[in-house]
Amino acid sequence: MFHMEVFRSSLSSGVTNVFQQVTYVTAGSVLTGLNNGVQIPPELTFLHSFGGIGATLENLKPQANSWLPAPFPEFAPNNVGTAAGTPPKLWDFSRNPKAFRPTEEFDMYASQTSAGAEVEAVFFNICDGPATPLPPVSSQPTLNGVGQFFVAHGTATTTLTANAWTSVIPILDQALPAGRYALVGARVMTAHALAFRVKPTVQPLWRPGGLAVQSAGSFDPPGQRYINPLTGQITHWGTWVTFYQNTVPQVDIWATAADTTEDIFFDLIKISDIVTGGL
Repeated sequence: MFHMEVFRSSLSSGVTNVFQQVTYVTAGSVLTGLNNGVQIPPELTFLHSFGGIGATLENLKPQANSWLPAPFPEFAPNNVGTAAGTPPKLWDFSRNPKAFRPTEEFDMYASQTSAGAEVEAVFFNICDGPATPLPPVSSQPTLNGVGQFFVAHGTATTTLTANAWTSVIPILDQALPAGRYALVGARVMTAHALAFRVKPTVQPLWRPGGLAVQSAGSFDPPGQRYINPLTGQITHWGTWVTFYQNTVPQVDIWATAADTTEDIFFDLIKISDIVTGGL
């Protein structure tokens, strides 16, 4: 299981390789803030992935005391501009997640090269370890579609709150047949979207997420979709969440303006015809 949150703040100086702290956003968060960082929960003690977006964003430097005495790592390139690049720059540790100590503070620092102050956003996933395995997929037609992979498209017309998480309820183009499903990838597109996270309507609490796109021709991070459209490789992010057809997840979207048109793609594998727990 993995879960997304965000660091976002204005950095005052635009000087190459001069780092300033990017503050954890507690509004709409699931995790607890600690000073200007985030407290790592005991259930999710590994770094899964992170990606920064800013007009002149240069380097990122994540920090946690348990990573000492090695120097804190610096990461470049990042997404320079007002949206994720295409291809997007996402630092993906999911194949070998980087460990934290439970309850320690996780901080993010960044440098930028503008002539003055500039806002940077860094979206990150933490996880409980290696990816949850994918369900088996059949290469042949199956009874009621069990074991089949497909993509479900939905839309929404929610007015998004700029620079905050807004919860959106997708309306699928076609209703899902009764049964239980595994979400194994996702794509979200709005005119000013930066990131998204999937919000189960029931347990668990965690909300796995990825980088969003602003146009139909933009690429998603390679592990974020079940099938990489360039290579045909199957995702290494595993299963995000499971749900029944009548509990389709909502989606939290982070955008920089009050968009009112959202396109949502769910990569799904039907697990079974079971329609409720215990049956």
